[in-house]
Amino acid sequence: MRRQNSEEKTTIRSKAGFWILLVAAVVLEATNCILYLYTRHTIREEAVQRAQSELRAAELEINAVTSQLEAAVQMLARMGEDGLGDPEEAAKATRTLLETLDNVESAGIAFTAGYYPKKGKWYEVCSSRVKEKDGLPYDSIYTRQIGSAAHDYLASEWFSNGLSIDSAWWCEPYNDDAGAQAMVVSCSYPIRDKEGRVVAVALVDLSLEKLMHLSQYLQVYQESYYSIASATGVNIVTPPDTVPGRRYLQFDEEIDATGWRISIIIPEDILYADLKRAGLFITILMLIGLAVLVFIMFRSANDIRRLVTVNTQKERMIRDLEIARNIQMAMLPKTFPPYPNRRDLAMYGVVLPAKEVGGDLYDFYERDGKLFLCIGDVSGKGVPAALVMAMTRSLFRSLSAHEQDTAVIATQINDAMSESNELNMFVTLFLAVMDLRTGEMNYCNAGHNAPVLNGEFLPTIPNLPIGILSGFAYTPQNTTLQRGDMLFFYTDGLTEAENESKTLFGEERMINLLRSFRAEQTDPNDATVAQRGIETMLNAVHAFVGKAEQSDDLTMLAVKWLPEEDRHGGKLDKPVRHSIVMRNDIQQIPTLAEWVESLHIPDALNMTINLALEEAVTNVMLYAYPGENGKVLIEAEKTPQRITFTISDSGIPFDPTQRPEADITLPAEDRAIGGLGIHLVRQIMDDIHYERKDNRNILTLVKKL
Repeated sequence: MRRQNSEEKTTIRSKAGFWILLVAAVVLEATNCILYLYTRHTIREEAVQRAQSELRAAELEINAVTSQLEAAVQMLARMGEDGLGDPEEAAKATRTLLETLDNVESAGIAFTAGYYPKKGKWYEVCSSRVKEKDGLPYDSIYTRQIGSAAHDYLASEWFSNGLSIDSAWWCEPYNDDAGAQAMVVSCSYPIRDKEGRVVAVALVDLSLEKLMHLSQYLQVYQESYYSIASATGVNIVTPPDTVPGRRYLQFDEEIDATGWRISIIIPEDILYADLKRAGLFITILMLIGLAVLVFIMFRSANDIRRLVTVNTQKERMIRDLEIARNIQMAMLPKTFPPYPNRRDLAMYGVVLPAKEVGGDLYDFYERDGKLFLCIGDVSGKGVPAALVMAMTRSLFRSLSAHEQDTAVIATQINDAMSESNELNMFVTLFLAVMDLRTGEMNYCNAGHNAPVLNGEFLPTIPNLPIGILSGFAYTPQNTTLQRGDMLFFYTDGLTEAENESKTLFGEERMINLLRSFRAEQTDPNDATVAQRGIETMLNAVHAFVGKAEQSDDLTMLAVKWLPEEDRHGGKLDKPVRHSIVMRNDIQQIPTLAEWVESLHIPDALNMTINLALEEAVTNVMLYAYPGENGKVLIEAEKTPQRITFTISDSGIPFDPTQRPEADITLPAEDRAIGGLGIHLVRQIMDDIHYERKDNRNILTLVKKL
C-alpha cells in the first residue's frame, strides 16, 4: 500500500512537471513573439522618422537649387526684354547669365516664329558650359543659334507653356540634344515686348545628373535608394529595378516649388536584418532556458534536502548573529548615567538596529576634563556595516587618546578607512570634544545629520563622509555652551522612519517635539532631562510608525551641560591660568618650585604636586634636546575642582606614558634602568596624557583638588 502511494505521488509529480514545462514553453514563446513584434514596430517607427528627416533635408536642398534657377530665368527674361531691338543681344544675355551665375549650366532664349525675319522662322540662342568641345578651352562657355527644322523648339512643351503661363514653369524631363546635350528639366519664363505681347521664352536647364548628385546622401540604410518624379509622375531620377519577391518600404515627400515628389525606398530584409538575428538568438536562449528548467526540476528533490540543511544553518546563523549583536552592544556605552559622581553632565543614549546587527554607533569618554564623543551611521546594514562600525569606534578611541582637534581625528580616521575600503562603504560621523569646565566645544561633521542644540540645528559644515576620499582635509568648528544647554544627536533612522503609508517622520516633526519638550522643563538643574528627552522621542517615533517594519538603524544621544555654580551670584568659576618658560637646564628646577608655590595649591597637595611636576620637567630637560639648547613651556590652569599642568617642548618626539610600569617589588639591582620617574608621576596625578601636535611634545597632568 505504501509503495502504491509512492508510485501515485511519483505519477502526480511527473504530470505536474509536464504541465509546468508546457506552460513555461508557452509563456516563453509568447514573450518572444510579443518582444519581436514590439521591436519590429519600434524599428519601423525609427525608419519612418529617419526617412522623413532626410526627405525634408533633401527637399530644402532641391528647393534651394530650383529657387536659384527660377530667379536666374527671370533675370534672363528681363535682359532679353531689354535687348529685343537687336537679335544679337539675346545671345549676349545668355552668355552674360552664365558668366554671372556659376550654378547655371545652360541658358537660352527662343523667339516666336519669324520674329526676326532676317533670322528665318526659327531663332533660338543658347549658351552652355562645356568641358571640352571642338577645341574649345576647358570649362568654357559655348554660345550658338540652335533653332532649325531639325530642332523645332516651337513644338516643344517648355516653349508652348512658357508662352502661355505668366510665371516660372518646370517642364517634364527630356533629352536636350541641341542645347545642354544631356537629360534635363527646364524652367521657362515669358519675354514680353513693350506692348505686353509674349514674343519669346527664356529658359535655364537643370541636368538630371546634378539632381542625382544632390540626392546621393539619401541612403538612409544599406541598399536603400531614392527616386524623384515630376508632378505628372514622370521619373526625373529613376530608381533601379526592384528584385522580384523582395518587399520594400517607400517614404515620399512633395517638393512645394516644383510639385515634384522625392521618395526613399528601403528593402525590408535590410531594415529588419538585426531583428531577425536577435530573434534567432532569443529563440536559442529560450530553448536553453527550457533545458535549464528541465534540469532544475530533476534537481528539485536534492534541493529539498539542501533546504533542510540551509534551514539548519540559518538557525545557527541566527544564533551567531544574536551573539554578534550582544558583542556589538557591549562595545557601546550602555550604563547611564555614565559618570554618577559628575553633577555637571547629564547623558542618555540608545541604539535600535533594524536587523540583528547594525551600522549605527555612538561612543563617549571623559579625559582631562573634556568629554570626547562621536555618533555615526555606516552605509548599508547587517554584518558588513557592523564590522565597519566596530572599526570606526576603535579608531575613534585610539586616535582621540592623543589628540583633541576633531578635524585631525576625522582626517586620520578617514585616511585609515579609505586605504582598505574595498567594499566602498562609508560612514557619516559627527565628532565633538567638550570642555566640561568652560563649555567650549570643538566639533567636526563628516557628512552626518547636524545635531540639535536647544531646539535649533547646530550650524555645521557637512564635509565628506568617512571612507570616500583619502587625504580629504576636514574643517573644524567651535561653539560655547551655556549652562543648561542640551545637545541632541541622532542618525537618519529617526527622521527617515516610515509609517505604513510611507510618510517620513521628518526633521520638522523632530524639531517641534524637541522644542515642546524643552518648553515643558521647569527645573534647569534636572539631571534626568536627557533620559526623559530620549524616551519622549522614542515614544513619538513608535506611535508614528505604528505596525510598519523598521527600515533603518535608529540611534539617539542626548547631552546636557550642568556645570556647578559658585556662591557668588550663581556665576561659574572661571579657570585661573599661569605659565612659565624655562631653559633645558637642571639648575632652573628651584625656579619651578617657586612658581608652583605661587599657584596657592592646598598645603596637603603642594609637595606631592611639586614632586611630580619636577620629575616630568626634569625628564624633558634631560632628553628633549640632546646636545642642544631649548625651551620648556609649563602652563597651569586652576579651578576649585582641579589643577591642570601642560608641559610642552619642540624637542625630539617622546611619549613617557608608553614606558612600561616599573616593578617596585624587585630588588634595586634587578630593576630595569629608568621608569621610576613616570611611575611616580602616575601615582601622584589623577590623569596623565601625551600627544604630539604641531611638532611639539605635549604632556598633560591633572590633579583633582
